Amino acid sequence: MTCDTLEGVKSVIPKEGAETANMKKISTTEVKDKKKPIKAKNKQSKKGRKGKPSPEEIARIRAERQAKKEEMIKNGVDPTIPPELNFIKREMLYLHDKESDPVKGFNFTLMTYNCLAQALIRRKLFPASGEAVKWLRRSKVLLNKFKHYNSDVICLQEVDVIQYQSFWKEELEKLGYESQFYKKGSKNHGISIAWKRDLFEMTDKMLIDYDKEPSGDIPTRTTTNNVGLVLALKFSKKVLKQFPNTNRSGILIGTTHLFWHPFGTYDRTRQTYVVLNKMKEFIHRVNVLQEGNDSDDSHWYPFFCGDFNSQPYDTPYLSMTKKPITYEDRAKTVIGCSTSFKFSKKRDGESDLDDEEGGNIEKFGKDQPQSPVPKSFTPTEEQATMVQKIESLHNALNMRAISLYSVGYGEVHPENAGLDNSRGEPEISNWAHTWNGLLDYLFYIKKWDFDDKRQVDSLDVFENENGVKIRGFLRMPAKEEMEKLGHGQPHTGEYPSDHLTMVCDLELNM
Repeated sequence: MTCDTLEGVKSVIPKEGAETANMKKISTTEVKDKKKPIKAKNKQSKKGRKGKPSPEEIARIRAERQAKKEEMIKNGVDPTIPPELNFIKREMLYLHDKESDPVKGFNFTLMTYNCLAQALIRRKLFPASGEAVKWLRRSKVLLNKFKHYNSDVICLQEVDVIQYQSFWKEELEKLGYESQFYKKGSKNHGISIAWKRDLFEMTDKMLIDYDKEPSGDIPTRTTTNNVGLVLALKFSKKVLKQFPNTNRSGILIGTTHLFWHPFGTYDRTRQTYVVLNKMKEFIHRVNVLQEGNDSDDSHWYPFFCGDFNSQPYDTPYLSMTKKPITYEDRAKTVIGCSTSFKFSKKRDGESDLDDEEGGNIEKFGKDQPQSPVPKSFTPTEEQATMVQKIESLHNALNMRAISLYSVGYGEVHPENAGLDNSRGEPEISNWAHTWNGLLDYLFYIKKWDFDDKRQVDSLDVFENENGVKIRGFLRMPAKEEMEKLGHGQPHTGEYPSDHLTMVCDLELNM
């Protein structure tokens, strides 16, 4: 606007005075008077236009809302939680009907879950995850997940030490849990076990450092920084009051996260030997210290859960569950190939080479194998001897593991039991951007008397021999279901980790 224009405007503005003031007063009053009936008319017309919904209309709206809510719940989505904090909820699949087969023993739920360490998240590994990997949001989703499944004992892997101290310990306490945490000194994440304080109390603890544990005359090949944690959880007074005549004392529960490296099959196989050997040691120790050394192993029920970074057709898993073990076909090829891989010397130094999930794989040199799963492999005499020695080591140990899902999952979800393996296991527990497969297990641990246990125990045999009734499993999706999501995990509204929770509902004879 130019100066000339401004002057013209000023010339038509009347001077302030009584007349002007009266004009303003009259004008304002007229406007107000004119607006009042208009507003009233609008309100009236709006009310008349909208009207009061009929009872039939109200019933229809309510029915639509209820149907939408039920559909969301059916698809595993909680309509009461904001979409960004929601996750896919899977149902429990039950083996024993509680009406026709009522619970008589001690009933509890056992969970294992690799919840994805925040310290290990790299955008290149989770390119489709967006906001889902940010801790502020992800921590709330994980907490909602623990509240929803409400398991009595929780075995966790990839728990950040900072988050455990500042968040998890306190939040779990609010939910009624006590917990223990353990990590290797140089690592920024570790493992944890949490239990309902009204059901159990901790009476003993064993720490496992795989790099320091002996395994016959087989040495460690590289520093892995992996650890295990085993607890003796004695039944609380509340529980024992329900079973006053029982000689059962509690459960022994262990968890671990084995070596992650794609060429680490040999090292993981050694670590599974350590798992069984340390459980044997712990079972004996608890009997001596808490049962008067009466040599009765039935006082305690031993379980071991975790991320074993091994599939059901790999030697780490087979060495624990298929007794006596003979390495054959694919399993033999893979473990043989792993003996030919030479790890970086930096791994055995001070630097932490624990950038898991494929973030830091040493470059394959001229003499390095190019694939961890080759079609064929011809070992040297030295490599063949290494494989034979670790096979013999496992067969000399009088301990074995029984995978709970392998024993009974086919009874409740046959469409996803043994699809890609001969052990009756579900197809996956890990769904990342570039890889998927079954890595997580819930094991029952027991002594092995060197008889033929190469086949999976039937459900009846397992329950009758061990006094453990498997009442149910958390449903595991097959690859076909996960593929429909179109991306890796975690993802908003789906799963907060690249691993999937596994839960067993168990009844212990008392």
